[in-house]
Order: sequence, then C-alpha cells, then structure tokens
Amino acid sequence: MKTVSLATAFPWDDIERVVILSPHLDDAALSCGGLLSFLTKRQASCLVISVYCGNPPAVMAKDGAQRIRLRKGHVNPRLRRREDVAAMHAVDADFVHLGFSDGIYRRSPLTNQFIYRHAHEKWVAPRIDDLAHVEELYLVLQRLCLNLGRLLLVSPMGIGRHVDHTIVARVALRLAEKGLSLLFFEDFPYVVDRNVGSGAEDDPLRALRRLGQEPSTRMVLPVNVEAKSSLISHYQSQIPALFDDEKGILDALHACQHQGIPSEFYWKTRELSLTRQEPE
Repeated sequence: MKTVSLATAFPWDDIERVVILSPHLDDAALSCGGLLSFLTKRQASCLVISVYCGNPPAVMAKDGAQRIRLRKGHVNPRLRRREDVAAMHAVDADFVHLGFSDGIYRRSPLTNQFIYRHAHEKWVAPRIDDLAHVEELYLVLQRLCLNLGRLLLVSPMGIGRHVDHTIVARVALRLAEKGLSLLFFEDFPYVVDRNVGSGAEDDPLRALRRLGQEPSTRMVLPVNVEAKSSLISHYQSQIPALFDDEKGILDALHACQHQGIPSEFYWKTRELSLTRQEPE
C-alpha cells in the first residue's frame, strides 16, 4: 500500500478545525505529538478532547464520609489533569476534559458492579453493560463536533485492545457517518510494544478489522523526536508504566520510522465486507 505525506494530503487552509479524540490524559501527546506540533506551526485551530478524565466514583466509608478510592496502578486523575494542562499549553492547543470515568471504574447501570472487575479486563471488547455509556459519549461528542464547519476528526484505532480506545474509535465511526472527515492514528506505544497493552499480537490492520474497516490510504508525518519526547515528559505519572524512563521514550519513538525517519502514521479507511471482519 502506498504511503503519502500527511502534510500535503489535506487542504489544510480549508479545514476549520482539527479535533483529536484522546481516550486518556496523554494519548494525544503520545500518538499525535508530531501532528500537534505541525498544526501549531501552521497556526491551525486544534481541539484535543480527552474523554476519560473524571474522578473515580466516590464510595461511602464506614464513618459516613464519601471518599475516592483509586484502584491499584491508577494515578489520581487530578494530577493527570494538571499534567495534561501543561502539555497542551506547551503546544498551544485548545483542549477539553470530559468527566467520564476510566473503564476500570465504570459500573453496570443494572447491578452497580464494576463492568471490568480486574485490571487485565480492560484489554477486552466493550461489554454490554457499557452500552449506555457509549451512547452518552456519542451524544456528547456529537454536540462538540457536528455543525461547526469543515472539521477533521482524528481518532485512535484501538491497537493494543484497550476497551476505552475501542469505544472512542467506534463512536468516531458513528460521527463520520454524519459527514465528518475521519482519520485514525496508531495508538502509541501499543503499536511498538504489545507488552504495554493486552500482550496479544496486534497491529493497525488487525485493529481496523475489529472496527469493520480496511485501509484506503496510509499517511506519514515525520516527527522531531526531542520535541515529542519533551511533550510526553509532561506526563511524569505515566512514564514508569509505559517506558520505564526517559530513555525508554526515545527508544520507542525511534522504533516508529518511515524510510529511516521517526514518524507518526495516520490511516484513512473504508468499510470492510462482513466476511473479512476480525472477530472480537
């Protein structure tokens, strides 16, 4: 499949706004840091919508007080929001934090039990108890994205099988049915290190098939590794889990290359025939 330059693939002056859907409070920087820098240099209007930014639901303590309990391995969302504010200011991007809870905190509207009961269960297809949340997210994003002129929507494709990434990708496809131009980004660092995600073999083509899509065009955007590493470094709470350390960031960025140049990759897609779709 031919790879084209993202920089020349769109009539950027005709696009009123680029909207990047970031499932969590680092995904836009991780996967689209080069695009954010590109848009800043063009003085283009860009909005990053981070979806799962809300505090965990409060629980009642024995003394009657309501307290927020973090599940093992999860950082306080207030700290993560501060990190993201600093990162978005660094690239002069508009941003909004939605109040949805991370998948590991969402509860069934029927049983009030956790939908994804263990940390490893976030690497699954969305469950039926999450459908009400999916519909609510669609309605919120519809208000933020539709009827605002010519808009380019940039969405994760779900490499790594994180349920929150998959949900955002599915909602993005529904928004594209309303006439929005949709571009998928490769979920980083899952695309270079499967151990960061579910541990199962995965790649862009598999991720697209799970969405019922196949590639029509692959686009490449060279990145300044030092600049993108600096942007990612705003998310200090996430670096140990994703990269171990600052050197790990650089190694991962250099692992994504096109013709020897560190790059980000974006995909235009079309609907895949039902007989060829990837099973969940």
